[in-house]
Amino acid sequence: MTEAIITSVLPDGRRVATDNDGSRIAVRGRLVPGDRIQYSGVPHRKKLVEAKRWELLEPASNRRDAPCPLSGQCGGCDFDVLTESDQRAQRAKLVNDRLRHLGLEIVTHHAPEPWIAYRARIKLQIESKQLGYHAPGSNRLVPVDRCGIARPEVQAAHGELNRWLAEFECPFTAVEIRSDGNRVMYHFQGKGFPSANIRQNLAKLGHVAVNGEAISGDPVLWLKTAGLTLRASPDAFYQVHLEANATLVDLVCRAASDVNPERIVDLYCGIGNLTLPLAQATKAPVLGVERVGQATKDLVFNAQNNGLSDCIKVVTKPVERWDPSTEPFDVVVLDPPRVGAKGVLDTLLMQRPRRIIYVSCHLPSAIRDIRPVLLAGYQLTEGHSVDLFPETHHVESVLVMDRNAT
Repeated sequence: MTEAIITSVLPDGRRVATDNDGSRIAVRGRLVPGDRIQYSGVPHRKKLVEAKRWELLEPASNRRDAPCPLSGQCGGCDFDVLTESDQRAQRAKLVNDRLRHLGLEIVTHHAPEPWIAYRARIKLQIESKQLGYHAPGSNRLVPVDRCGIARPEVQAAHGELNRWLAEFECPFTAVEIRSDGNRVMYHFQGKGFPSANIRQNLAKLGHVAVNGEAISGDPVLWLKTAGLTLRASPDAFYQVHLEANATLVDLVCRAASDVNPERIVDLYCGIGNLTLPLAQATKAPVLGVERVGQATKDLVFNAQNNGLSDCIKVVTKPVERWDPSTEPFDVVVLDPPRVGAKGVLDTLLMQRPRRIIYVSCHLPSAIRDIRPVLLAGYQLTEGHSVDLFPETHHVESVLVMDRNAT
């Protein structure tokens, strides 16, 4: 076993430790810079090597006791052993360490209140009348009676669901508890469709959907974004931090407005979280591209409901199959899923847009995807990170790239 000090955090969540001879080791676990560990592995001066086993010898001076009794067990909140200010500093350092070589200091936007109880969506696994999360790197269920990072109304609904499970049979494997800051609904997921008896029991919970279909009450949520009201159907994606999302939307709209766009393309547009505010802020027509599904139906409804249908056009097609040569545009916004948009920007570059605004929740994917843009002569002129995920190492980034930037 060799001793080493944790020095930094990688975007994928692994920690980097450095031993006395300068070798760098990747370590998975709830460690923070300054922790002294003992590890087993094969160190190599020029290559990052994964530690096989490790143990904490001496904690960093700024390490705190985690506020959650399940810390380290459930697979989430890997920064919960740091204070709020230290978490913010580490997330800012993580982003800047990865992007500083591009010659731009990233501006960090801290999450507003609520600091900890912020998540408007949590997805729980269901096994043998128990709710919980999977342990890190496994399918083993860690029972969770209360998730401290969920919004208060989501926590209350979680407790109600625990009481319901104790009384009724549940044939589903997972449930997402979703809130719009006002109303809460349950979205159960699993094979098949519930029987009449199960539907009757589910109705006791209030607003319920199963596999995207309404079962009882009204499981549709109504989100407030940039003064607009957006419908979100049971299986539609929306950002987990409602308050921080306002900061994200504002950053993207300002980045687009700054170049007075003639027409904007919004890729992976979903229900219109960015599409509608972009149209409202820039007064330019916006083309939203998203695979066919309930989200695009929500987007069409949202455009009509907010009086923006005249300036918003929707293409219901997977982004990867959309041909950008069929539509004129000079600004591109894309907010892909965690896996990124591999290859998408290569085809967009053929149209030479003036500005590309890339929104990402996974920095490694973003760095991979913007590489061809930078090689094509675009410059990264603006960069932001938004604390959408307190208690974790994750950040939301907004990267702005311009053609012929000076």
